Amino acid sequence: MKRPTVLLASLSLLVGLSAPAPAVAAASAQPDKITVIGDSILTAVQWNPQPLAILEHGLPTIDLQIAVCRSLIGLGCPFEGQRPPNLVDLVQSLGDEIGSTVVVEVGYNDREDGFAAAVDDSVRALLAAGVQRILWVNYHDWVPLYAQLNTDLAQAVAKYPQVTIVDWRDDSLNRYSWFQSDGVHLVFQGAVELATLINQALIDALAPPLVAHAPAVTVTQVGSKYTAQLGVSGGIGPFRWRVMGQRLGRGLHLLSNGVLTGTPTRAGRMRIHLQVSDSSGALAVLQLVLTIRPRAATL
Repeated sequence: MKRPTVLLASLSLLVGLSAPAPAVAAASAQPDKITVIGDSILTAVQWNPQPLAILEHGLPTIDLQIAVCRSLIGLGCPFEGQRPPNLVDLVQSLGDEIGSTVVVEVGYNDREDGFAAAVDDSVRALLAAGVQRILWVNYHDWVPLYAQLNTDLAQAVAKYPQVTIVDWRDDSLNRYSWFQSDGVHLVFQGAVELATLINQALIDALAPPLVAHAPAVTVTQVGSKYTAQLGVSGGIGPFRWRVMGQRLGRGLHLLSNGVLTGTPTRAGRMRIHLQVSDSSGALAVLQLVLTIRPRAATL
């Protein structure tokens, strides 16, 4: 069955002049809430049940603040007789109701010559509102203008560790069938793909930090088979373990899945430095002291 196409309003790239962001009072964002601030691109997700379900799957409360013609600062283009509040004004109006995690998919409607400053104003407004992490969706590289927006965006947020780029540009590269004829707005499959990308970015961002744990048993004996599973909490699987620096004692081996096994041949206390990595590239280090007792005397 042919999937439906989502018809969206066209974008206006020429918007009101850039203006400095107004001061935003410090606030306390909602810790278990995600706010998604978007323009007409994300209406393809909001207005279709399947992409919307994909976006929300496995996540805490999501508040969708999506409006056609939204801009970062200044005046957005008119749609159905109204202009939506820009991102900075919206953040102010939300106050304490904004989530501590915010997804931003806005920027096509801002002037190119003031875009970097608009991004900076937006990030500062979000942080002043108590937002702890910002996931910013970059732009489909359909025309040179959008390529420049991506460059300006990356440079503008580089100084903010709270901001992560969600790379829609690379994910959608050469995927022309995901887009309407303007190369910006989405058909149904594009909405599914963008929802999937944002959902995974949120799951990655909200994952607890990676922590390595020692096995329950750290004592063995020369000549006795030893097997122990190293532990992991947090992070995003799959996980991969390795030995750092020195080799393990003769007879012992570490498998990449964190199983420490073998038959030791020499008694003593062995100090082992281990490292585990997860699928996002996060690392955790574990210092393990393994006690190997002498072989039991035989009578």
